Parts: sequence; structure tokens; C-alpha cells
Amino acid sequence: MIRSVKVAISKSGSKVLSERRNWILVTGFPGFGYVGTIAVRYMVKKLGAVKVGTVFTRYMPDFTAIDDYGVVTPFEIFAHSEKNVLFLLNNVIPHTPERQSFVEAIADWFTSVGGSRAILIGGLNSKFRVGGEELSWVCINNCGWELAEPPLPKGLYIVGPLALLTMAFEIRGVPTLVILPYTDPSKYDPKAASVAVKKVGSLLNVSIDVRELIEHSKVVEEAEEMLKEAVKEAESKVKMYM
Repeated sequence: MIRSVKVAISKSGSKVLSERRNWILVTGFPGFGYVGTIAVRYMVKKLGAVKVGTVFTRYMPDFTAIDDYGVVTPFEIFAHSEKNVLFLLNNVIPHTPERQSFVEAIADWFTSVGGSRAILIGGLNSKFRVGGEELSWVCINNCGWELAEPPLPKGLYIVGPLALLTMAFEIRGVPTLVILPYTDPSKYDPKAASVAVKKVGSLLNVSIDVRELIEHSKVVEEAEEMLKEAVKEAESKVKMYM
């Protein structure tokens, strides 16, 4: 079967990857709360990771932009050589027909460059919270990390491309930790993303200041409150004339 997904590494990126082994992959997708994408994008920025490649797909979303590091693409690969960390930044969700090809291409490429462990980030519906914990988690293939928070309860599902990538790593024997901060599925949630960033930072033994995410979260919450008040005011005016 010909795959519709290709991992393209730049010339400078190939040099970076060839000089290191035992990479740790950190990634997530714009699922519940947009948590995975917000967290990965923030870590890439704060740690000064260098873009080394792009993932091309048959149904590639047709957008691009310019950022401090250069051209923005839908699926981007960054490297932080000092900590042996690779970041896969998924600015969008892969098109449904090729999600399996996408995750298999990523999993095979990661193992081919000496990948050793993976940290996957997603959001978990806050209605499943059982106490005061900020996140839940899953450890696969003896991932080597043990978190203080309660693990994901039996019967709850990981869904979407994050689930497919989890399965792809499980089959290939890649030790994988899935981190799932609690979030409102319908919201853009920088606060939940900050929980993931802090946790990943502690696992990688690197300090990442999350104050910008917290401030952004406050702005989002204020905007939501203003919207709610505007809706209430509009509804009250409508009732006056009914």
C-alpha cells in the first residue's frame, strides 16, 4: 500500500537528527480544549526548538504563514537537541481518510531516527474528574514515568488521532505516556494546556514559565463572560417585546 503521508526533513534537520539518538517525542492534536496543540506550540516557542521538518499529506490543508522561525505549515517537526526532544506540532487535525497513514508514518519515522519514548498530550472532559486533580494519564510499554495523579479510569476512551498514535506506538513497543489535563471540550483552554506544559517540563527536567498561558486563559474567560452577559441582555430585550 502506498502511503499518502511523507515526513520531509530539511538538510540542516537531517544533520541534527543524525547527531543524536534516544529522542523523546512530544506531540498532541487540536482536540478537546485544543490542549495538545496549545501546549506543544508553547513549548516549542519557550524552549527555542528549531524546525527540522514538515509532514506532507495527500489532503494537505492549503494554508501557510510566516512566524519567527520561518514558514508555518500544518504539521511541523521541531528539535531541541540539548534535551533530545522532538516536537510534532499539529496545527490542524489530519484529514479523516488518512489519519491512520499519518500516525503510522510518524511512528515509523520516529523509530527510524532513534526515538526511544513518547509523551502524548490531549484533553479529558472535566465531567470525569473525581477529585481535585488537574489531569489523568496512561502509561504504555513501561514508559518509565509514574505520575502522582490518578491514572485514566477503566472504561474512559482516548479518541481521535491521539488514540491512533497511542495504538501505533503500543504496537511498535515504544514506551509512551499520555497526559490528559481536564478541560471543557467546547472551550479553547490555555489553562489546561499550562497543566500539560508544567508536567512535561518536570518530566524533562526543564523549567518552562507558563505565566503567558495563564494570562491568556484569563483573557479568554473574560471574553466568555462578556459574551454571556451580551447574550443575556439581548434575550431580556427580546422578552420585553414579546
